Amino acid sequence: MNEELPLVSILMVTYNHAPYIAQAIRSCLSQQTSFPFELVICDDASTDGTDQIVRDFAAQDPRVHYLRQPVNGRGANNYLDGLGHVRSRYIAFCEGDDYWSSPHKLEKQVRFLEANLDFAVACHKVEMRFEHRSDDAPKQYVYKDCSVGDERMRQGIFHADEAIANYYFQTSSFVFRWRFREGLPAWFRKWMMFDHALMMLHAAEGKIKYFDEAMSVWRRNDTGYSWLQNVDKGVFFQKEGYGWILHYEEMDKFFAGRFHLQIRERVLLAVRGMIANFMETGDLAGLRRVLDDHRPWWEKVVKDNAALAEAVRMALPEEVERVPPWSARAPKAEAPALPHLGGAMELGITSIPECADSVWAHWTQGQEHAGFATPLAALAAWLHDRRVRRLWLPSITPKQVEIELQQLWLGYQFYPVGGDFAPDPGFLAHVQPGDAVLTQSWLGRAPGGPLREALVARQGFLWIDDRSQALWPGQPSEADVAIYSAHDVLGVPDGGLLVGPGVAALQPPPADAAGLAAQRRALMLERLEAPASGAALTAQDRALALAHPLPAGAMSRLSREMLARMPLPALVQRSQDNWRLLTHWLQDWALWPRQEGVDFAPAFFPMLVPRGMPAVFVITALNRDGIVCQTFPLALNERYAGCLGAEKETLDRLLCLPCDHRYGEDDMRRIAGQVRRILVGDSALGSAGTRFIP
Repeated sequence: MNEELPLVSILMVTYNHAPYIAQAIRSCLSQQTSFPFELVICDDASTDGTDQIVRDFAAQDPRVHYLRQPVNGRGANNYLDGLGHVRSRYIAFCEGDDYWSSPHKLEKQVRFLEANLDFAVACHKVEMRFEHRSDDAPKQYVYKDCSVGDERMRQGIFHADEAIANYYFQTSSFVFRWRFREGLPAWFRKWMMFDHALMMLHAAEGKIKYFDEAMSVWRRNDTGYSWLQNVDKGVFFQKEGYGWILHYEEMDKFFAGRFHLQIRERVLLAVRGMIANFMETGDLAGLRRVLDDHRPWWEKVVKDNAALAEAVRMALPEEVERVPPWSARAPKAEAPALPHLGGAMELGITSIPECADSVWAHWTQGQEHAGFATPLAALAAWLHDRRVRRLWLPSITPKQVEIELQQLWLGYQFYPVGGDFAPDPGFLAHVQPGDAVLTQSWLGRAPGGPLREALVARQGFLWIDDRSQALWPGQPSEADVAIYSAHDVLGVPDGGLLVGPGVAALQPPPADAAGLAAQRRALMLERLEAPASGAALTAQDRALALAHPLPAGAMSRLSREMLARMPLPALVQRSQDNWRLLTHWLQDWALWPRQEGVDFAPAFFPMLVPRGMPAVFVITALNRDGIVCQTFPLALNERYAGCLGAEKETLDRLLCLPCDHRYGEDDMRRIAGQVRRILVGDSALGSAGTRFIP
């Protein structure tokens, strides 16, 4: 009779875990399942009695398979040998000093994966147990707060890009639909961070299911790889930083840049930690070495932040001329000595003359204005000052705006827009005195026609013209107040600009940015080093927030100075030229067809993916080719289903391709060509619905 193959293999790697290994093994073998499983234990040549404990369990239970290394391999080979032994459909993990706390953990996770073939990973909340703390200390967890965000996140459903950007998982919670029976990628053998790498290799093949229930315990002690990271990040990255960076560089190559922006943040986390350590120890030679070795990462110009990158380069006068790319080249002159501010050189942008037709001049047009750190802070300050009773928002409002309004305890209501995002003025019949209506210059196109006429003739309520996506809407604002976003539209460090009568009094005073940052950093370090005292730290954090209420600070001097030096006409012309090119090449899929000429400066080009083709497939294929497009998640949830009309179908199919002033004709040609190839099934990912194996 043939032996029944297990449905799940539990991999347990161990080294000198004699005080803990028996509890770990029992927690796995006591799982109550409706399917067979095996426990593969790999001992990395322990010297403390772990070997005999495992042998006793293996002799008593045929589900235990024991692999012992002849010599200690410092973790890597032990782990890989264990993975090579896995022969089942699913794999789970429990290291020798951890344990599973629920006897139903494996059944719950595997049954979910069996019933949902579009999921590749199942994980859950994990309790942390600290060796040096008493048993009655407050419990702490590795977890994801699913109470915020959209309905998908509240159901515990996540995607690969979210898993790499915010890593809130722990190894003992993993169950994977195992896809590497023939061996792992070659680069995997080099590095130690197996948990994140294995997560990404599987999450890229399907969705992630997160159970908001603690079903395992992660024992924290000074033998673990990640312990030093919690004690002192600077020392940790000085020791492990190079391996960390190489690990993510290899991952970036393997995924062909599909998660490049998220991986870049993981690399920069290590670079920042290494830089901080060298700065604190005064090792300037080491600091320069880190910057030189990893220059392609920290200095890379991402087009969405081109202006900010230029400002950073201007902070290094010994390496570059202090002339931004949008101005004519000035003759090189001897740079004056600049004062030191907080250990860094003050940016020398004021040595460049202002433009008469700058972005700043066009946005303000001699009117009263106030500069805030973000456009949401500007909106919140104005709503509070005018004592708005209820705010009316278009149904395509971004989710973040709704979150901000909830925090302000301000009432709001959504009004519908059509399939081309043009609002119908009929909702104005329900607007009451004391309300405010927010209109949105979507992608830069200001609302017009009957709605504008009705708003101009309004009585008893206020009008806010949200131009946070607009570089230049093409017509003056007739609203009570207009809001611009320097950061979102131009990529400068920060900035929300409020323009209109009576807003100058709302200008927040310059904050003590250095002092505030130092206080927040101190709180962050305390929270990492002594998380058990969470209540006291929360009180401190709240006191700090109350000392700096909304609006959250003023626009930085750097952003304001840069806006005064950017000539608007040239930027507008470039955006319109790019729009015209994409309209010519992609007019069959354009949201607004036969519109090659525009009277605004578009930030994106909106296209509709053909029916039957998932928008996520096109996004993935474009990202693989280095083209980052955008979608717009709705603030609406099931409570407002009645507000949704044709715009819901439009948003499901909508992609916004970059076409603003930071791009040129070659970029547009490449974007249009790649889109056309994807739509006819000629991309690197093949046709929609087919399975891609890297």
